[in-house]
Amino acid sequence: MKAFSSISSRRRFSGFTLMEMSLALGLMVMLGSTLVAMLQQHLTFMGLAQKQSFLAEEAPKIGNILGRIFQQADHYFIYTDLEAARGGTPPVLTDGGAVRLFFKGATQDVEERIIATEVGTTGVSLRFHVPQEDGTTTSWLICQGVGNVTFRADEGILIANLTGPNGEEISYCGGAR
Repeated sequence: MKAFSSISSRRRFSGFTLMEMSLALGLMVMLGSTLVAMLQQHLTFMGLAQKQSFLAEEAPKIGNILGRIFQQADHYFIYTDLEAARGGTPPVLTDGGAVRLFFKGATQDVEERIIATEVGTTGVSLRFHVPQEDGTTTSWLICQGVGNVTFRADEGILIANLTGPNGEEISYCGGAR
């Protein structure tokens, strides 16, 4: 009879002990803190990947465009800005904001093009300007949203130093044929 009474008393007071509840809550807290740490690590890695997207995606495209343009140029002059490149001011060797490129056409006549740094509402952009026969100029965008772009030729090679939006520094080199 005693065995029967002890079984029935266990059924009446079924539940978890304080030790079991403490253990379960402790495991849940450890699991939750691990998940928070993993989320923070994921957000940090995503932020780094986003900061590096300029180097991974935009910089190779810019290098390809500038490399093709620089390789086809016959000769060049560097100026402080776009207005100086269009006007008659003397060229500079370093810290230029524009480069005036000269190309020989199929009929051996010389054509001019200008690559210039321009500051606008979206930040610094790099544009390729083409003078037209009627005196107007058309231009197309090479890149925008960069920190700064300067040109120099102090080593005998045309060098475009580009500072990315996150402070990355990239140099593109080329020269006249």
